[in-house]
Amino acid sequence: MSSKVNFSFDSVLGVYYAGQVVSGTAELITERSKTIRSIYITVNGFVETRWQESVEKPGADGKLIKSLETHTATEIYYSSDKYVYGQSGGSQLELPKGKYVFPFQTTIPPQAPTSFNGTHGQVKHEVTLTIDRAVRYNNTFKQCFTVILPNDLNVKPELLQPLKRIEEKTFWWGSIFGGNKPMVMDVSTSYSAYVPGQKIHFHIVLDNQSDVQCQDVKVRLFKNITYRGKSNDQEQLKSTEARIADKHCGEVDKHNKAQFDEYLLVPPTTPTTLGDRDPIRVSYTLRFIAKTFRLHGGGDLVVDFPLIIGTVPLLGSADDKGPGQKPNGTNTNVSYRPLAEPNFQEDVSNEHFESNTFKPRYPVYLFDGQPGISNGAGAAKSSVPSLYPKAEDTPPAGPVQFTPNPVSPAGKPSAGEAHKMPPYPVQAPAAVPATGNNFEVLGFSIPPGYQPTPSAPADATGSIGWK
Repeated sequence: MSSKVNFSFDSVLGVYYAGQVVSGTAELITERSKTIRSIYITVNGFVETRWQESVEKPGADGKLIKSLETHTATEIYYSSDKYVYGQSGGSQLELPKGKYVFPFQTTIPPQAPTSFNGTHGQVKHEVTLTIDRAVRYNNTFKQCFTVILPNDLNVKPELLQPLKRIEEKTFWWGSIFGGNKPMVMDVSTSYSAYVPGQKIHFHIVLDNQSDVQCQDVKVRLFKNITYRGKSNDQEQLKSTEARIADKHCGEVDKHNKAQFDEYLLVPPTTPTTLGDRDPIRVSYTLRFIAKTFRLHGGGDLVVDFPLIIGTVPLLGSADDKGPGQKPNGTNTNVSYRPLAEPNFQEDVSNEHFESNTFKPRYPVYLFDGQPGISNGAGAAKSSVPSLYPKAEDTPPAGPVQFTPNPVSPAGKPSAGEAHKMPPYPVQAPAAVPATGNNFEVLGFSIPPGYQPTPSAPADATGSIGWK
């Protein structure tokens, strides 16, 4: 391709919160001149879902016929266009080869959803530069950026409550030997909500009174995604579940009891969706599993909890030591340890919608002595730059020279302004000979002494054929 575009955002990593202004520049480099009508930049955000399912429908003969049915949904959240070279519906322009820099800017709506890229859908925010060609296909260049809808966990005080439950299970294997005692699992966590980068401290007591061995006690964090789509005006749902974090605690023999005080680290992942009717909903499940042999019957002992993933951690959760352990004693006037601004890291998931391979970035907080946990002067710098770096960490940037629009409304040209040539090649007019009586009309030579036919006299009768 003879042209390429380099997009640059004013945000270091191209990450913005809903309600902020997204701005930057698009640098267009062309290797040869082009005849165009205009160049415009579009900033938009939209959601799109699509998947196919096999269905059976009765045919003309009444027999069932298998076919593929497509379910899809699309919703545009915002869109803005700006012509940076030429104008809409304007005349042709000549775009000489070279480098051009165009600015773009728009405000993201306060309720714009968080960027997401999944198997059956996407929430996409992107900047598009389009070269409107006069007689050819348009040239289109796109660049995605990340938008995050804030989810402050402190808004809901009930999220400070721990997750706690006791479950038990019996197995038919024990009844063969005259006993049918259960396997009992008591699980708890410190809170009901966390943020990426935070440790989910949990407490497990597995009282295995049964005659079945527990092969392994597992703790897993699952990402649940629900897609909405329509087919023939009927709404359809598609749900998926993916494991994003895993912890193996160990085995527990029959007639034994074990206690596990461990943690599960929340990876960079999409915050929990706040709306109930969004085309794409993201939720999470924290699952505790006591794994057993299948032949012993009854399956595994499983305890599930719904878990909230936010963008701002609970106040005081940085000092969490585990379920039931109050940080800093029992003093109610405790001053909590401050946290630095989060880093923004790529989604841990490898799923993507069709050809979109963009990985959104999500806020990740650093706890427990990791780099960047303190606001003090001795804090170590993180390898990942923050969204808003400090002035002393950012080298001063030189002024950017934007390319002016050649057809922008302007006043009268000054005397020294250069005359603009038309965008297409023109032939110079033929020189008029200085001597002789010959002259040309539309390329035909007129002989000397030629007299044109006189027009009809004023009192002509209007009949045809007169000379």
